[in-house]
Amino acid sequence: MQADRDVPQRIVFTGAECTGKTTLIQAISKKIGEPFSKEYVREYADQVGRPLEAQDLDPIARGQLRGEDEATRQAQSFVLHDTNLLSSILYAEHYFDVHIPWVDTLFLERDYTRYFFCMPDIPWEADPGQRVSASERDKLHSRFQDILARYDITPVPLSGTLGQRIQTVITNLKELQ
Repeated sequence: MQADRDVPQRIVFTGAECTGKTTLIQAISKKIGEPFSKEYVREYADQVGRPLEAQDLDPIARGQLRGEDEATRQAQSFVLHDTNLLSSILYAEHYFDVHIPWVDTLFLERDYTRYFFCMPDIPWEADPGQRVSASERDKLHSRFQDILARYDITPVPLSGTLGQRIQTVITNLKELQ
């Protein structure tokens, strides 16, 4: 697939909690000088200051989309996404056993060029209000594998040190240019 050079290519970093997505995406953004969208659920959880509920899923998905679109408007060649609607779908299913039809539909309509799947091979760190446990991370990792397969997404796996992960991403991005 040859990308339209007038449209930034959307690059998604996905994976379970505490797999290094945010640290990695910040480093890549700095290295290549392109913007990134944040994982909106973190901001939303801080704003509401309570455990998330099913009613929060819709505003979280809408906030995620706003962030993605804002970062895309600022991008030249690539826009990096610290998760995307795929995570919204997975977490809605995993924690609340619900589907939000408009999220499922919109996810399928958006064009993401490449997925990087962060492996849980780094130490788990507590983050109150955001992360559950190391064992939950392992369950979520399996769920991410399943949902990627369900949508026929073949991601580039990222493992090892931050430096090794950065090198894998940079090599892959060069192949897309």
